[in-house]
Amino acid sequence: FNVNERVHMIKDCLKKEKLNCEIEVVAFNNLLVEHAKKFKAQVIIRGLRAVADFEYEFQMAGMNAKLEPEIETIFLMASENLQLTSARFVKEVAFHKGEIKNFVPNNVLKMFKKKGELL
Repeated sequence: FNVNERVHMIKDCLKKEKLNCEIEVVAFNNLLVEHAKKFKAQVIIRGLRAVADFEYEFQMAGMNAKLEPEIETIFLMASENLQLTSARFVKEVAFHKGEIKNFVPNNVLKMFKKKGELL
């Protein structure tokens, strides 16, 4: 999916959630800390699924801290049912016409089916 499609799918998912805060979904193509500074963010939240994620994210957090010491990085562990899920695996399963409904929200599943001829 292109960036606009991904942003649309995320926004669509969030519409269905009952949130006690406002979330803005935006795409960007610069450094994460530069984008965070643009929005006057004080914290970057990154999700972790496994130890391999931590190694990469830890290095990124260190670099971000050097680039912008005023922005803190917080790591959140994925729910147990999502720890083994990755976009790469979902795309691979979809490519081989496998069932992905347990791994993606309904609107994303519809988008995969819509693009089915491309998989």
